[in-house]
Amino acid sequence: MSQWVCSPVKGQPVGEIHTVLLNRGDPVGFKIPDDKIYLEASIKFTVVRQERDVHGQPVGSSDRFKVSTRGYMYSVISSDDEEQIAWHWHPDGASDVEFPHAHIGTAALNPHGLLKKKDHIRTGRMTFENVVFNMIQWGVTPRNLNFEEILEVNQAAFDKWKSWS
Repeated sequence: MSQWVCSPVKGQPVGEIHTVLLNRGDPVGFKIPDDKIYLEASIKFTVVRQERDVHGQPVGSSDRFKVSTRGYMYSVISSDDEEQIAWHWHPDGASDVEFPHAHIGTAALNPHGLLKKKDHIRTGRMTFENVVFNMIQWGVTPRNLNFEEILEVNQAAFDKWKSWS
């Protein structure tokens, strides 16, 4: 069983950028038909104080603080340690590519194909729920039979509070 681990919080958590790592940064293995794939995931976030919700309505004390995503890196890796696909968003990183994007790994590319390994394929913002849904489509067996409902409920909660469209 894997877990998300948060970077240490020093002082006031509001306004500081924090990171959560899946499985302390170690890849998590999943069986797929005839093989295994691995997932690496990290999410950068900050806690923000809000007086109004995304619709401009005043918020109650229980909704006064929210988590705001500041970046992510999700990578699906094959059993022979080749990146299959990765989703990145690092607007505050060292790269000049600040928009959400995907990389198609060499294991999934044709040498004469249109896409190259270093291409940045524009995407919308990618949630962890969408990564999990994709992995299930690729053959990972969900631990819970009502996985679609769980993913949809979590995605709906995320969508309700997101501050971007």
